[in-house]
Amino acid sequence: MRQKPKTSLRELLDRRAIKELADARSFSRGVEYQAGGLASDEPMMDIEKLSQRELNELKRRIDQRLRRVEGDGRRTLVERLADAKSVELVVFAVKGQAIRCRTLDQGEPVTFRPGAGVRSEAEAHILTVRPRKAWVYGRTTYLSGHVLGMRLDVATLRLAPLKLLDEWTWEPREEGWGEDDGPVMECLKPVIAAGPRPSFEMEQILPGLDPDDPDSDPIGQAVGLYEAGDVSQSFKVLHQCLEEDLRVLDAHAHLGNWVFGDPPRDWQAKLAQRHYAAGVAIGELSLGCDFKGVLPWNRIDNRPFLRCLHGLGLSHWAQGDFEAAGKIFERMLWLNPNDNQGARFCLLEVEARTSYRKSKS
Repeated sequence: MRQKPKTSLRELLDRRAIKELADARSFSRGVEYQAGGLASDEPMMDIEKLSQRELNELKRRIDQRLRRVEGDGRRTLVERLADAKSVELVVFAVKGQAIRCRTLDQGEPVTFRPGAGVRSEAEAHILTVRPRKAWVYGRTTYLSGHVLGMRLDVATLRLAPLKLLDEWTWEPREEGWGEDDGPVMECLKPVIAAGPRPSFEMEQILPGLDPDDPDSDPIGQAVGLYEAGDVSQSFKVLHQCLEEDLRVLDAHAHLGNWVFGDPPRDWQAKLAQRHYAAGVAIGELSLGCDFKGVLPWNRIDNRPFLRCLHGLGLSHWAQGDFEAAGKIFERMLWLNPNDNQGARFCLLEVEARTSYRKSKS
């Protein structure tokens, strides 16, 4: 026995809306248009005979019914933003007067204009926003409102951890220690005493990179633009990288570097810290809380994470947080014992409570 084909929700609602419109216009039964499976005693109409105004009204009724049945899934992004008491947005690019974001729940692109202007917002952070107005211009959805809070919570972003590749054993006995054959610094002795450990190279994400074309490196392009004085274009390249993939650690490192200043003002150190902290938090998704391995500087793809870590230590130091800075510099020695970044000298000055401005490191 053949089963009667199932009727979709939209098809059913289409028919009901047609029936309502037919009743309103006193259409007679049995005209040319018939929907398959509809009972023969229900009013019918020829869709082709409807005016444009009537077709628009029909569409409006169908959409209203679908929204009531299916809930928010049928509402437009602008409608949901305008009606929400608060919205969570993931920051991808902070620009002069606006912030390119995506909604945390569904990843829909939004350009956010903060009511108080762009201040200390940073990429990879989550903003809690109280909407004021939402609209569409061209193909872009805009939202204005007030920032209620900002947090760094990379676990909520559900990013895939960067891979740890090409494991081999790091052997401290094969390394050179001490300055000009002098005594080994105290801060390095426990690192050496720990003995051999596994060494890795962290995956590096570089959107658009062609391995056969070194000039295609987007970070190299951004640095070149910055050094040539085209600062706005250099930031644009970094933002494009992050909009492609928030795991571009070198973009976070360079955003921090270019904000930091020499020496940094307090607001610069705080904003740079957010950039560095984002890169460190994303990298740490790969390491976990019990990572005992080594990420040597001479394995080139480790450098973006180590740059973020170094910058984070410096920004804490510049703000007078000696304890936090000391922990970071000490951790750097365990991750990269050869210390190509000079963390051991920073650690000595931090332990001596030397201010960042007076430091020699």
